[in-house]
Amino acid sequence: MGQPIRVVLDTGASHSCMDAAFAKSLLPELHTEEHDGVTAGIGGDDFEVRIANIPDFKIGHFKQSAYDNMALIDFSYINQAYCRLHKQPIQMILGNDFLVEHNAVIDYKMRSLFFEK
Repeated sequence: MGQPIRVVLDTGASHSCMDAAFAKSLLPELHTEEHDGVTAGIGGDDFEVRIANIPDFKIGHFKQSAYDNMALIDFSYINQAYCRLHKQPIQMILGNDFLVEHNAVIDYKMRSLFFEK
């Protein structure tokens, strides 16, 4: 994507997602599709989910060539909570789907994330 973003690693989130407004501002030509899956968990249980294929991105030295079927949602509720906590807004949540797919190892003591090959 060519731009640093703030990402939260959420081992309790079943799916990774990105802020819809941020994705559209960064990738104006991004094609999205409606998604009718389960939407409980973030800010209540009734919100719109769109799906898009996101081009390559990096996490440290790890490079993801593309992320197919990334859920795009409105992060305003999430970022309002971050604002109340005097934290910077986030643009993406890496969930369990990504962690499992890439055999992620979290070293809590070292505050590090590793991806096994």
